[in-house]
Amino acid sequence: MARVDSLRSFFAWPLMLAACSLQAEIQPEPLPVYETLPKQLPDSVLFAHDANFEALVAGRVVAIDLAKQSRRYLGAMDAAQFASFIQSTRKPELYIAETHYSRTTRGDRTDVISIYDAESLKQDGEIILPGNKRGQVVSHRYTLRLVDNDRFLLVFNFTPAASVSVIDMDSRKIVEEVQMPGCGLIYPTGKRGFSSLCSNGAMYSAQLDASGKLSKQQKLPPLFNVDEDPLFDKPVFHKGVAYFPSYKSLVRAVDLSAGNPKDLGSWSLLSEQEQKENWRPGGWQIATMDDAGHLYVLMHKDGKDGTHKSGGPEVWVYDVKTQKRLQKIVLKNWGVSIEVTRGKDPLLAVTNGDMQIDVYQANNGQWKTMVGGAAAMPLSLHALRK
Repeated sequence: MARVDSLRSFFAWPLMLAACSLQAEIQPEPLPVYETLPKQLPDSVLFAHDANFEALVAGRVVAIDLAKQSRRYLGAMDAAQFASFIQSTRKPELYIAETHYSRTTRGDRTDVISIYDAESLKQDGEIILPGNKRGQVVSHRYTLRLVDNDRFLLVFNFTPAASVSVIDMDSRKIVEEVQMPGCGLIYPTGKRGFSSLCSNGAMYSAQLDASGKLSKQQKLPPLFNVDEDPLFDKPVFHKGVAYFPSYKSLVRAVDLSAGNPKDLGSWSLLSEQEQKENWRPGGWQIATMDDAGHLYVLMHKDGKDGTHKSGGPEVWVYDVKTQKRLQKIVLKNWGVSIEVTRGKDPLLAVTNGDMQIDVYQANNGQWKTMVGGAAAMPLSLHALRK
């Protein structure tokens, strides 16, 4: 028995020496390891805003390349407490309006604009927003906007008094606060202004001077009947014209390219048969626009009061110039939010009912893949701003 144990020890030594030799050759990986994004992101990149309802303090904005076969996840930034997000085209910067509390979910409140470097996704500064009045709503692209070649950042406030804070992003200082009682959200208008929808169906519009101060304001007559057929508050833009879908399948076009908004009237998304079947838009981010001027709308059948947030099984595509439908895209999974990427060959991203992102070829509606696990609740999708 003793001889067997001796033999075991004899043969074990070479193995132990070999293992030690291999360990000596393995160099430890340096920590931390930093990677950066390219200066020019491909058109297929999308920013998915994860509202993360189950942990609002841990919301995120995630960068995803929808065209890649693997490693689509590019990185993420924090976006706490019903944050808002926008990408600058003037500087290599990304902006997130968010809220923090001294005891995580309670205590003293601080609202900030967090500034991130677009290549490293590292925070590069912040701007404190005074007054505890930043509008905290479910992730929404029109609570934070840029105007005047992205020099001025506009922040929607709601206490419930409504106003817009104007921030000069060169000096990183607040230069103005514009009051707009009874109105809400921010739709860029003209060179250096914004408009908002009001509770009576009217539109408020303001223009700023070169320093960011309020120089002109006006209120247009009501554009729609808020009781009979409200407008969705998330329009899409093409060449300065905002297209607002309505609950009952009209599209109201408003020219916001100049300082004075101009109502261009409305047109229907439906044929006579589709009207009888009561097709309606629905979901959270229910419309998007590609670079060619094609309007995409998320639709569902048998619509009624209250189904405007229900999502839908189809996306209908229209040419806004001719007001004619080009195609219907039947979705693989029920959709909640939609967005198209930039460029001549765009991809259609659809947040489905399971909070995964389905990807389609926009020009023919062919399903390509599903991006799962990138975000817990990607309700708001942002294509690159060019």
